[in-house]
Amino acid sequence: MSDDSSRRTTRQPVSLNEDTIKASPPPVAILPARSSRSPVTSPARITTSRPGKPSQPSDPTPGHPSDPKNKHQNRNAPTAGSSTLRMNLATLIYGLSIGWLSPNLVLMASDDTPLTTGKITSEQQGTIGSIGTIGCMLAPLVCGWVAEIAGRKSALMMIGVTQLISWAVMPFATNLNVIYASRIFGGFAGGGTLSIVPLFVSEISEDRIRGTLGTMLAILCNSGILLGFIISHYINCWAVTYLALLMCVVYSLGCCFLPESPQYLFVKKKKEKAIKALRFYRGEEAESETSQFTAEVARFKDIHTAGNPKKKESNQIHIKDFLTRSRWKPILICVVVILFQAGSGSIPLMTYTATIFQESHSNLSPAMSSIVVAALQLIGSYVSTVTVEKAGRRVLLLISTLGCAVCTTTMGTYTFLQEMQVDVGCFRWVPVASMSALVFINAIGIGIVPFIIMTEILDPKIRGPIVTFCLLEFSGVAFLVVRYFPVAVEQLGMYACMWFFSCCCVASATFVLTCMPETKGKSFEQISESLNGSGGKKSASHKDVAPTPV
Repeated sequence: MSDDSSRRTTRQPVSLNEDTIKASPPPVAILPARSSRSPVTSPARITTSRPGKPSQPSDPTPGHPSDPKNKHQNRNAPTAGSSTLRMNLATLIYGLSIGWLSPNLVLMASDDTPLTTGKITSEQQGTIGSIGTIGCMLAPLVCGWVAEIAGRKSALMMIGVTQLISWAVMPFATNLNVIYASRIFGGFAGGGTLSIVPLFVSEISEDRIRGTLGTMLAILCNSGILLGFIISHYINCWAVTYLALLMCVVYSLGCCFLPESPQYLFVKKKKEKAIKALRFYRGEEAESETSQFTAEVARFKDIHTAGNPKKKESNQIHIKDFLTRSRWKPILICVVVILFQAGSGSIPLMTYTATIFQESHSNLSPAMSSIVVAALQLIGSYVSTVTVEKAGRRVLLLISTLGCAVCTTTMGTYTFLQEMQVDVGCFRWVPVASMSALVFINAIGIGIVPFIIMTEILDPKIRGPIVTFCLLEFSGVAFLVVRYFPVAVEQLGMYACMWFFSCCCVASATFVLTCMPETKGKSFEQISESLNGSGGKKSASHKDVAPTPV
């Protein structure tokens, strides 16, 4: 017994970490810890060790996973994740509408068309395909206004009602006018989804998981597209309609029980409701008051009151709010990135996928080709989800834009040689391979990351209006590109269009490399500091004070 006691006494000072030695005098750190099993009342952190076992802190340091103050961080991911999944059911439904369109256009153009007016012409096909963007252009204006006046949750509920109307009329669609109306409502719901869901997700998620949750939009949308293709091919086109109606009901019920965005409630000076909502999205207990939760509440309040004392009294948006350097630079980045996204070529190429595969004389049928492309797009979205918080936003955008430039250049060169009547018979696989690679690479970065960045770098006060404007810009450019792509191919040639898209991708990569900051794992304050050229040391010190556990 004496030998063992002596052995433990001599080993004890070795097991003390530096923090313990600094925080407590030697007599308190050694004698009470070994003389009794009673709880230690000293504020010092005392570390004990036994032979063969690593030392364990009796009072975990802040940031340690076993610290009760940080358990809410471990609960945050599933709480915020399940809420994000509920919101993104709207994205899944929008994906179903995209997957429904392609096979139904083929059906309505065939002799077996369900329309009483007979099979549709190629011009009517183009109208059906592009008319949804009209609703998509209106959605950011209407949904953005509702989100600012009535709240983000109200905008989500309005999207659900619009989707329900869009799908409810489809079983009774026997003429083109009903289909046109359905597509406009569906486009409105899609535009509202792309504008409100990323905004809501960015406002409820922590910095460390914000990017991962943001990419769920692409995963659910591409899952809906793939599901629509598969059901239409193996069952029938109308089965998609009934599935979408069921999903609309589930989505609306799920959103009913979501609290409002905490940031929005802080803006509206509803502090008690804001704190209650933040507890829900952070997985906090009702009576919990952790230091990190309190700090986050204070940070939300500072975001909406710092800089101008009058903001505490009024949250009205004025023109001057958009003209300060700290705000117009992020606005410019958002506008340019969204413009380059629409000009990357993925939208028209996805719209005319079947035509491209047919021209390449592929052995796959148009339906199977669509399924393959949708599957690759979904895989790319998953890769983006896994890597967005590891590689960062800028890296994914650079890889994606440069990869899309290579793919469009390859397709343009192939069609140019074909136009020059060069024998390319042994390279007929090039369009299929290039198209598949383009869809995959696009989904990794340029297809979704701009929507994440858009909600990260904008000041919360002007975020709603600017997101609305950017989505309006995206819808307008997408409409023009999709509507006039066939005309440009006929007048200029496919190769000219492909090379134009390639130039847009190179310009986008250059802009990202020179002008865009990395936002991975950063708070809004840190992002603002990096944009204004004052972020380096201050951001680093901020991280040292409040480390984020993995």
